[in-house]
Amino acid sequence: MINFFYSDEYLNHDTGSHPESIERIKVVKELLFSEYKNHNFYKPSLADIEIISNVHDINYVKNIINNIPTSGFQYFDPDTVACPSSLNSYLSAVGGSVDAVEHILASKKEKNVYFCAHRPPGHHAEKNKAMGFGVFNNVAISAQHAINKNVFSKILIVDFDVHHGNGTQHIFQDNPNIYYASSHQFPFYPGTGDISEIGKGNIFNCPLPAGSNSNLFRKLFTEN
Repeated sequence: MINFFYSDEYLNHDTGSHPESIERIKVVKELLFSEYKNHNFYKPSLADIEIISNVHDINYVKNIINNIPTSGFQYFDPDTVACPSSLNSYLSAVGGSVDAVEHILASKKEKNVYFCAHRPPGHHAEKNKAMGFGVFNNVAISAQHAINKNVFSKILIVDFDVHHGNGTQHIFQDNPNIYYASSHQFPFYPGTGDISEIGKGNIFNCPLPAGSNSNLFRKLFTEN
């Protein structure tokens, strides 16, 4: 059985005419509830400020929350936009990621698969900077939460995306308990992710030219 975290709250996060739009999550929802309807579905909880501020600066978190618009749109950066109903989507995306960690910790089974169908994404969000559609780094927050529970001493984050997860790297580049591995097109947005960026030895970047095939992908991962 696969365990899915999803909320219709994500349908209320209106970004207007934007690549990260409501239409994307509609497609995901249709697929999940048609192809995986016999699996487990959970509604994410709403994350609180304390959980988020384990990773992000508290003043930054408060600034995001206090600047959700009452009408129209608020741009936190040129790519990252909020509408009046965006906050619950932000908090659900974080909350569901942390919930998945809690389920893993509570489960007595050796193998469990959890899939978090959240929006907005968050791997570009830095400690005190919204970027690339996201304001809170869902994966970073849930990884730090797992470390804070004193059950796991090490966490591996594997990020495969056409864009480098600069936010996740920025947050953990000095944290030896978190190992971050990313494959991404390079050079490309956001400009980070060179193979020379290794943090404290806990960062591995696999920069790929546009149009790379799987042979090059495997070669770089096995030889570096």
